[in-house]
Amino acid sequence: MVQVVAVAVVVTLLFGRPAYAGEPPAPSLTPQQIAARAMPSVVRIEVPGGVGSGFVVRADGRIITNLHVVAGAREATVVLSDGRKLGGVEILDVNDAYDLALLKVKADKLPALPLGDSSRVQVGQHVVAIGNPLGLSNTVSDGLVSALRPIGAQGSLLQLSAPISPGSSGGPIIDERGEVVGVSTLIIKQGQNLNFGVAINAVKPMLDAKVATPLSAYKWKTSAKVTRNMPRHELSLLAGCSDASLHTIADRIEAAISVGAPAYNEGNHEGCYRAYAAAAVAIDHELKDCAQPRDALLAGVRKADKLVSFDEEAWAMRDAFDGVLDVIARRDAPTLAVPAAPARHVPSHPLRMLDDCSSADGRQMARAIDSAVRVGAPLYNQGNIEACFRVYEGAALAVQRQVSSCAGAKKALMAGVSEASRRPGFVEKAWAMRDAFDGLIDLLQRKWGDAL
Repeated sequence: MVQVVAVAVVVTLLFGRPAYAGEPPAPSLTPQQIAARAMPSVVRIEVPGGVGSGFVVRADGRIITNLHVVAGAREATVVLSDGRKLGGVEILDVNDAYDLALLKVKADKLPALPLGDSSRVQVGQHVVAIGNPLGLSNTVSDGLVSALRPIGAQGSLLQLSAPISPGSSGGPIIDERGEVVGVSTLIIKQGQNLNFGVAINAVKPMLDAKVATPLSAYKWKTSAKVTRNMPRHELSLLAGCSDASLHTIADRIEAAISVGAPAYNEGNHEGCYRAYAAAAVAIDHELKDCAQPRDALLAGVRKADKLVSFDEEAWAMRDAFDGVLDVIARRDAPTLAVPAAPARHVPSHPLRMLDDCSSADGRQMARAIDSAVRVGAPLYNQGNIEACFRVYEGAALAVQRQVSSCAGAKKALMAGVSEASRRPGFVEKAWAMRDAFDGLIDLLQRKWGDAL
């Protein structure tokens, strides 16, 4: 069944990794390096009523996500990290048991994430999870693989101590090598967050599927007599609702979908309906404000009570859920105004600063800065100023460690880091780094021009 959430991208960064037996330890990537490398491969998947997340696994347009992100949908749009929107989404393969779907879009040369070996994941290992929490921009947190839970004959779930926010389903879980070891899939709230990911080895047998079916023609496991009827509420439905209460409603609905949709996909329609109805009643009991959204959810319960099969009842509740999530998404849709840039102070460096700099190291610095700007600038424009600054800062520190020559140029970048540390807010910090980047790029271009 369709997962419905309103999103921007969140990056949950979890560090450290054990060395695997029998191999030399690989260098660990920093959180900034992991974000910069992975975020271009993470996509947003828009379906009627909301959005979910996924990631590119092949350069030819193959994208993995959770089955319940797209199940039941007749259309979807995949939004790439560079803002391109791709329709005509196709289904290559699904795995009901592991709640996985392999999608295909008409694109090539997409940045694919490398897949690791989840059989080598260890309890206590630090990982990176990237996903799409409701109503939030990119944020950073950390956690561990707290347990490995076997499912089926050969599969396993990774249980994480780090919070996976609503809407993260379908996002990658990445180790410090930069390799995907799992797919975020499930949140169960029973007094605490139990956050899971399907081990990536369950994905690998799906990747070579050759027959693609348009989403509009795919035969979902939904009774033919069930017709979706999601209500479209006016924004006035949310009158009298606090932001905290709206977040609670969306959080509870998403938790119910995370439990109910996989149950439905396994054929347990009654279990799905029970999870949905219980969530609607719990929301009504828990909140004192938000009378109209609560009534809209209870209207779904009343409608379901008049239907004859659990299949129909589950979809009646899902329509009620999606309608409420849709209006919350529309209410939160306007993006934050992008703060105006402060007065720019782009330094002008003399060419002699590059006297000790090889052309190879110059190109390496230019590529690192260009990559950071390609990741950080869209974050800034989405209103996530801190994430932009963190990417810029991380790129400068990486250049400091990895470039062997170019002492003067590296000193200029670190001057930008020092200037940023003195500035009071993340807007000012981000622009301090951008000034340092632009000054150095100008110098590199004056030195080597098109040879960069």
